Amino acid sequence: MDDWNFTQTTPFDRQFTTSSLLLTKLLIPYLPPETQRIMAIYVKFTELSHTLSSFQTFRQTSRNAQDIMQGFKPYLPPSVCESIDNFENIMSMMELFQSFQNSSDSDSDFDPMSMMKEMLTPEQQNMFEMYNTMFDTETKSETPKGGETDD
Repeated sequence: MDDWNFTQTTPFDRQFTTSSLLLTKLLIPYLPPETQRIMAIYVKFTELSHTLSSFQTFRQTSRNAQDIMQGFKPYLPPSVCESIDNFENIMSMMELFQSFQNSSDSDSDFDPMSMMKEMLTPEQQNMFEMYNTMFDTETKSETPKGGETDD
């Protein structure tokens, strides 16, 4: 975590750290060394207690990959955020062209995926192919097969 400025508090920490614990954490570096150790243990023990009691009533919420990535971005270095943005842009373009391809007449010579690939550099074309394969695999796994029922 030393390669970027980590200043955000995570949602997990906000859920289990009270304002008094936050103030105690801010105060710890200014205490005498022997007191720092005791206060640090106190803070961590209190957070653990809050965590254990909260998870007795915890309910899991389902999220899609895009929501998760958007939630991570405030805590990641700019270079990783840029990669996530590039990935999301490529996925959006692929979805657009996939829907374009599905709606176009099957007898037509127009292939939006090929047109898109021709606009990319060789490196981007390789990445596009990789994401396209991943997207196709994900789409096929989400589509129920004939004769199967959800029980």
